[in-house]
Amino acid sequence: HGVTVAVVTAAGYEYQREKYELRLSGLLAFFKELKLPAEDCERFYLFGGECNYLLTLGSDYRLHAVKEYGPGGWMLATKYIPDSPGNWDEQDVNEILDISEETLKTCVQQHKLRARVVRKKRAVGMFPKPDYMIPREALDEAVLTVQAELLGAQIALPFCAFNGGRDCWVDVGNKRVGVEILQSYLGIPVEETLHIGDQFLNTGNDYAARDICPCVWITSPDETTYILKSILRLAGVSLRPAVIPSVPEKEPSSPHNESTANKDVNGEKKHKNIDFAEIERRTNMVQLMDVYTGEIKTVPSVMPRPESSSALAHGSAHGSTE
Repeated sequence: HGVTVAVVTAAGYEYQREKYELRLSGLLAFFKELKLPAEDCERFYLFGGECNYLLTLGSDYRLHAVKEYGPGGWMLATKYIPDSPGNWDEQDVNEILDISEETLKTCVQQHKLRARVVRKKRAVGMFPKPDYMIPREALDEAVLTVQAELLGAQIALPFCAFNGGRDCWVDVGNKRVGVEILQSYLGIPVEETLHIGDQFLNTGNDYAARDICPCVWITSPDETTYILKSILRLAGVSLRPAVIPSVPEKEPSSPHNESTANKDVNGEKKHKNIDFAEIERRTNMVQLMDVYTGEIKTVPSVMPRPESSSALAHGSAHGSTE
């Protein structure tokens, strides 16, 4: 129906597409299983690192980098936008990274956290060591401290310091810039843009998008599904249900304990849609890469795919909610 979908995520692996594909493996496999037409594939984008790395879906159901310069280059085409990455000076980029790295390391020491600080090309993050959870208050405190330090230094470039739930990150750039670039590059007006996210507080990475387009604040994948279905219904688009195998519930130990809540309106036994093969596939996928650092642990010779079309994808950040 001509709709363009873009995943704008803080997860930043530069243009190493296989790492993004691991994070979106269920969704990409679902596209392939549906035999999504090439013209629909071309309307799916991923913007990594908030606004730093633009990729698009090919007819082979794999992500491909969109060139930055030359004819059709996204950085070249959006240089008229003041905050576009095409206008950034590397000295300003490094200033953000230097201040953020030093501040997060200080937070680890002051709060005696069992945490690591890692620096990427356009981001700095703090995440827990194995078998440890950083308290939410410590993550918020680190984010607010970094924000204060960067604002005090009168940083010239846009940035985003946010609490990812299990970690915190500071990105050069933010989702406001990412959405604005997509609007310009794809020729989509503000009134036809909708940003859906779950981090709209001042310590979240969706907050900045409120300045550039209408937004919907969700709290779970189920809410995302509900919002998307509502939009489709309002647009008059019929919903085609995916074919998901049904697995019978475990029979109760005693017929006297069976609740009527487990029966449908006809008195027949209800079934739960549980795809154990998909659950196992996702579990194995997570073990292939360190989501914090992007380090590949093992690379399969053939990308595993789900045996049913129940694959879903839930957006996240560098490590947890990007």
